[in-house]
Amino acid sequence: MTITLIHPSRGRHNKAYDTFTTWLHRSSGLHKIEHILSVDSDDTQLNWYVALFASSPRTTILISPNENVVQATNIAAKESTGDLLMYMSDDFMCPYNWDRSLIEVYEKNREYGYPCLIKVDDGLQKFDVPVLTIPIMDRCLYEALGYFWRPEYASMFVDEDLFQTCKKHNWIVNAPELVFEHQHCSVGKAVRDETYIRSEANWDSGKAIYERRKAEGFPL
Repeated sequence: MTITLIHPSRGRHNKAYDTFTTWLHRSSGLHKIEHILSVDSDDTQLNWYVALFASSPRTTILISPNENVVQATNIAAKESTGDLLMYMSDDFMCPYNWDRSLIEVYEKNREYGYPCLIKVDDGLQKFDVPVLTIPIMDRCLYEALGYFWRPEYASMFVDEDLFQTCKKHNWIVNAPELVFEHQHCSVGKAVRDETYIRSEANWDSGKAIYERRKAEGFPL
C-alpha cells in the first residue's frame, strides 16, 4: 500500500524539511511513501523550499497561488496517488514505524467498498474531542467527499466539519493507541509565527460556516 503525505507549508522551509526527514527516518520501510509538498507562490521562502526538497525522490513540489491552507491541501490531494491520504503539518511528530501501524489499523478495521477515516491521538487534546487534527482518509473517502478539507473554509473549524461529516456516516475508525503529537505553539512546543497568526485570523469566518453547516446537518 501507498501512503500519501499531504503537506501544506508556508514560511517554514527548515521546519518543513526537518519534519519530513524525521517522518521518513521513522517509517518502517515496508510501504511506499509519497510526499506532496504544497507551497504558496507568494511565499518569500519559496526558493528555499525548492532548494531543500528538490533532491528528495519521494517529494512532489506544488507551487500555487493559494489563498489559504485549505486550498493548498486540496491541490495536493488532487495530485495524490496513495491508498491512504494523511494530513501532515510542520508541527506534527510521528511515532516509530508509523506507516506500518496505520496500515495495520486500516486493514483490520476497514469495510471493503466503504469510506474510512482513521482518527489518531494528537497528544494535545483529549481523544474524545470532536475534531480531526491529523486526519487519515482512504481513497474511497476522498472520492466520496470530493475534497480533503471542505473548500469553503480557510482554515479554522475545517477539521471539526470533517469529523462531524464522517461521524454522521459512521466512517470513523478510532485509533487512540496511535499518537502523532501536535507540537503546537499553544503549549509552548513551537514559536507562534506568521503562519499560525494567518490561520487564526480565520476563526470568525470558520465558526460562521461551521454553525451554518451544523444547522444543515453536515450534508456532503
